Amino acid sequence: MYGFYIHTKSEKDSKQYHRNITFGNLNFGYISFEKFGDDKIFEENNAFIIGIDGVIFNKKALLNQHASKSYFDLIISLFQKENIQFVSQFKGVFSGFIFEKNTQKLYFFNNRTATKQVFYSFFNTELVIAPTIENIVAKRNKSNTENTLNIQAAYHLLTFGGMIDNTTLIKDVFKLGAGEYLVYENNKLEVNRYYDFNHISPSIVDKNKAIKQIDEVFTEAVALEYQKDTEYNYKKLATLSGGLDSRMNVVLAEKQGNKPSVLCFSQTGYADQTIAKKIATDLNLDFKFVALDGGDYLKSLSEMVSINNGLQYYNGSAHYNYALKKIALKNYGLIHTGQIGDGILGGFVTGNPKNFLSKTVSNRFLHKTVVAKSILDSYRDEELYKLYQRVFNVANFGSYMVEQHQTYLVSPFLDEDVIRVALSIHPDLKINQDIYIDWINKLHPNVTKYKWERTGFRPNKRWKTALSRYTNKLKKEYHIFTKQGNKLSMNPTDYWYNTNPSIAAFYNDFYNTNNALLNNNTELQQDIKTMFTQGTLIEKALVLTLLEVVRKYQLKIE
Repeated sequence: MYGFYIHTKSEKDSKQYHRNITFGNLNFGYISFEKFGDDKIFEENNAFIIGIDGVIFNKKALLNQHASKSYFDLIISLFQKENIQFVSQFKGVFSGFIFEKNTQKLYFFNNRTATKQVFYSFFNTELVIAPTIENIVAKRNKSNTENTLNIQAAYHLLTFGGMIDNTTLIKDVFKLGAGEYLVYENNKLEVNRYYDFNHISPSIVDKNKAIKQIDEVFTEAVALEYQKDTEYNYKKLATLSGGLDSRMNVVLAEKQGNKPSVLCFSQTGYADQTIAKKIATDLNLDFKFVALDGGDYLKSLSEMVSINNGLQYYNGSAHYNYALKKIALKNYGLIHTGQIGDGILGGFVTGNPKNFLSKTVSNRFLHKTVVAKSILDSYRDEELYKLYQRVFNVANFGSYMVEQHQTYLVSPFLDEDVIRVALSIHPDLKINQDIYIDWINKLHPNVTKYKWERTGFRPNKRWKTALSRYTNKLKKEYHIFTKQGNKLSMNPTDYWYNTNPSIAAFYNDFYNTNNALLNNNTELQQDIKTMFTQGTLIEKALVLTLLEVVRKYQLKIE
């Protein structure tokens, strides 16, 4: 995994890092890749050690704005003026740190959407910060510190498909969340937020004003991310499906003069393929299709848990990983997507502002799943809770996976200004994603020429979204009755499980071999047995994810 490794103790472990700096009892290591190299930094002078890993969309603009001679000087100047709040000026996919040699004070930060993985643990006066749990577990093992399964986090995984707030599946090992930073000084560690979307008030109640503002920031965000490819002279690549989010990204990018190749992956013949191909043909874009037929990617359990560190159920982005392996990515820059558009433009709004727990992967053990009242009370409403817990804690698996292919996933909907405006729109305008449909039809009617995979209709009328709840149910029942399960979705996992014997064999063999790892907790062991033997393919995947984490990190069970 790529990023910075910081730990106390004297050993340098320099062989495992591309670069290494030591000061006092802190060792700073860095593992990176060449792509977007000028946006990354790992340098020191007499006063500071500074590291930033990732890609900064507005780096050139900031250098010009502040008349800085170098990237290093820019960061020092911003930090001296604004302290850790300077991070708010950066746009992009990044994490990093600043260490003041004089005070020996360390700040380590994540970006505002947590699209980078940062883990930390503070134990026996030792500190470890790393982009992988595996590295932290190794350091804890070296210090004879037990690694124990967090039982409540296990139920979070089995219910929500991921973690809540800063927890991981290991007790006393945490992840750094969206807009958060660590402060380490005098052998004490604190966690704070330099930016919080909860401070945004849903003040826009006029539909036309909402459409105008979301279009302005979205258009700017699309331009900014594609300009980064142009800056490095990389070819452009975007994902495209039958949904609205990727379509909005691709159509606006093409309108701005970009000509990205587009990548679609799904079951052959499904609406995602046919719709995406029609859009690409009409826009004269290079169309790349990867068939997911048969679902063999579902056997990539160990690989995917190594990537997501057990934060999410393993097959959430396994199909994406399979598709990227089929593409020669060397000459391409960022992976442009429409990630989370449906969520921030109405998908998280149910009409009940306190309906926090309505987004689950499985309700089987919801009654055993505890989310602390203090956590629920810290969010403005259901929309903010789901933004942090569903997007930043679960949907970001795609970002982690793409980074393993030595580039970064980006989306205009993940732009901080787009999120800010979207959250400023009153929830009443976003129910059933009405504001999304209104925006498209008023300012981008060409997007409505193609069917919306989710509804089966063109997205040119609000009522079609509501009607699709019934038409989709009928289509699903028809496909099941006629034994056409391959037409249920882009990745019909239950169909593949039932028709591809190797998948069922893999699942059953792994479960039977490893379920005894939970022998010391009979309640959890019985629960996963129930979920695995009676559950859907996704529920079985939840169980396998949990067992793989316990196996991989040799966790103690209490």
